[in-house]
Amino acid sequence: MMRLYFLFGVFLVLSMSLACKEREYPPPVIVHVLRDPSAPFAKNLRQTDLQFGLSKARLNGGKWVMVATNEGNSYAILVRRLADTPEDLLILNSPSDLPDIVAVRDHVGEPQLVCGGASAYIPDWVSSEQREATEMYLRFLVVHCEASVAR
Repeated sequence: MMRLYFLFGVFLVLSMSLACKEREYPPPVIVHVLRDPSAPFAKNLRQTDLQFGLSKARLNGGKWVMVATNEGNSYAILVRRLADTPEDLLILNSPSDLPDIVAVRDHVGEPQLVCGGASAYIPDWVSSEQREATEMYLRFLVVHCEASVAR
């Protein structure tokens, strides 16, 4: 009988120690976005970013999607540097803002319009789960970002 209590105690301790193991979470997938902080649609885009963050979007594999925005103080300089610092999503004021650099122009494809007419591009250098996350975010923008109101 004593042996039965001992085995039961060992079983209980082992099962409790396994149940208390800390859960490991996969790192988030970060969508890197380039945009103009002073564009007419910037306020609506920031509000939509907040909504996306609150939605706690996840990829099919369970990874959380986060958005990091590159809004430096010189939009024109950031756009010219696209070949050196490739972003996942480009939200430009107009298609004419694309730099005339083959390494960029030949890889951005057709734009999708977001936030009242801003041109959004996912370059072909974005792949795998990074692309899945970027496409998810872009779909969210297309549906939720309202057009800018002229004042």
